[in-house]
Amino acid sequence: MDHPLLFLNREEAAVLDALAEEILPGEEGSPGASEAGVVEYIDRSLAGFLRDLQPVYRAGLTALRELSGDVTFADLDAEARHEIVATLAESPDFAGRFFRIVREHTIQGFFGDPAYGGNRELAGWKLVGFPGAQWGYSAEQMRPGVDAREIPLLTIKDLYARIGGER
Repeated sequence: MDHPLLFLNREEAAVLDALAEEILPGEEGSPGASEAGVVEYIDRSLAGFLRDLQPVYRAGLTALRELSGDVTFADLDAEARHEIVATLAESPDFAGRFFRIVREHTIQGFFGDPAYGGNRELAGWKLVGFPGAQWGYSAEQMRPGVDAREIPLLTIKDLYARIGGER
């Protein structure tokens, strides 16, 4: 992690980064959750508008530590991580509910505007061909079959820069 943490400590961030990477893994030529900065989004959110979930994250990270045994989740090998994630995905208990919260936040961080801390280098938008924040679309761009990847990618920051404002 190369960004300052606002709520999580370094170990917690590393564990969440490993968990997020299990949820949205990268591959050759396609970044995953880790490269997209999903944990930065989660950390900022927990320090801000999701602050009510801070105790849930603390308890969830503790539950994940218990499932991981003597090794932190981030230090487990790929097979052990996969097994834990498969168990959590099906689990109705607190640890399973925590996993589903992290999965939702991982998706938000991967596909949201970079202004919120994730989607570094527009990784999520590029993956699905989403043109990002736009003031609107031309009639040509609204036609069925148009390849949205040809529309210039814009972020909220870009939109503000166009009107000479700062946000």
